[in-house]
Amino acid sequence: MEDHERFTHLVDQYDAWQRETIRRHGWALQAVLGDDDGPPFVYTVGLSGFEHAELILFATSQRVGGAVLNELGELVRAGRTLVPGELVELESGAVHLLEFPESAGWLFAANDLYRAPGGPPVPALLVVRDEDLEAGTDDGDAGGHCFFCSH
Repeated sequence: MEDHERFTHLVDQYDAWQRETIRRHGWALQAVLGDDDGPPFVYTVGLSGFEHAELILFATSQRVGGAVLNELGELVRAGRTLVPGELVELESGAVHLLEFPESAGWLFAANDLYRAPGGPPVPALLVVRDEDLEAGTDDGDAGGHCFFCSH
């Protein structure tokens, strides 16, 4: 199998995994590793199916980001609408929700699946952990080798 065919096969497998995860759980998580140009982040793909904004959390480990976003996703699945300016108490700690107006440059997978052709980017909310605001730091565990996470 040539490199191009192998890459196409892997992309197809990932797309199938993502769609099945969204079908089964309501959303999937997409993690992006940090580099010299930006911090690591994790975001939801599928909350748009609940007619809700997607969620993004920067500068945290995949483990912590996954736990926080999954807790918030469960609230959305239960019918709660999360809004900018809200403080949400979670088992994993309190989080602040802020407007995130330009999702097109960050939430690629969510926009690929849910953005209408020629339409605006999917709505998104920035999730900021209360402890990060107080400390002014991340949790120090930004490593890892997984490019995506799920339930």
